[in-house]
Amino acid sequence: MINRKLALVFAGLLGPMQAASAKECLLSHATYREPRSGAVMQFRPLANEPAALTTQVFSLSVPNTGMSLPADVTWTNGRNSFPLGTIRHTCTDDDREAGLQDGSGLCRIWDGQVYALTGGGAEQLNSREATPAPKGLLLPDFGAAFTEWADFANTNPDGSAWDAFTLTGCSDE
Repeated sequence: MINRKLALVFAGLLGPMQAASAKECLLSHATYREPRSGAVMQFRPLANEPAALTTQVFSLSVPNTGMSLPADVTWTNGRNSFPLGTIRHTCTDDDREAGLQDGSGLCRIWDGQVYALTGGGAEQLNSREATPAPKGLLLPDFGAAFTEWADFANTNPDGSAWDAFTLTGCSDE
């Protein structure tokens, strides 16, 4: 009888502990998915990133291609700094002619301000590395840029994308 009561107490405590762990997911370990295209953002902790103002790095998995694109979030300088995200890919000649190549030697698919989606709307992403993962991320104009990008369009001819990503998981790495 005592063992049964202990098991019930333990089971009762396990639920809140699991919920607390989910709330403790840091952005540097979060996984987000864009529902329409199926693109997945996987954040990872900073290693030895070259840019001093880089606070988050992630990769974007492109549906039906096996491609994983490098990406990051950096902060502008100044009193009213804000987060700028960039998603890159290997340049084509057309990309270079269009001026999309940057200092990394890669070309931009998307760049713009990144917003945290919370229960109350969109707000500025936090600049600290130990930022709790928001419920979602908003990348304005991502959907249009991603849908028009040739590598996505060719493998997903009827595909499209939105600008909002939803938190789907948390990595232990």
